[in-house]
Amino acid sequence: MHSFAIAETGTSADAWACLQAASAVDDAVTALNSAGAALVGLTVDTEWQADGVRALHERLVAFQSAAGAEVGRLSSRAWELDRALS
Repeated sequence: MHSFAIAETGTSADAWACLQAASAVDDAVTALNSAGAALVGLTVDTEWQADGVRALHERLVAFQSAAGAEVGRLSSRAWELDRALS
């Protein structure tokens, strides 16, 4: 997934910082994917027609969408970090 060759970042400290950042981004993507998977089940379970449950369902759908958007943004950052390490 990541290239561990010495990157042209100037110093090994810069390369180490990029590796740590890439690891943190990967951990965040994993956590968001897990949360998104849990939200899928909740959104299905709350597709009822009561007002309170409908409002809950709408909020859960919004959270699921926001988690997906964050995964996209973090995946982009991971790609940038991976390029910096190459």
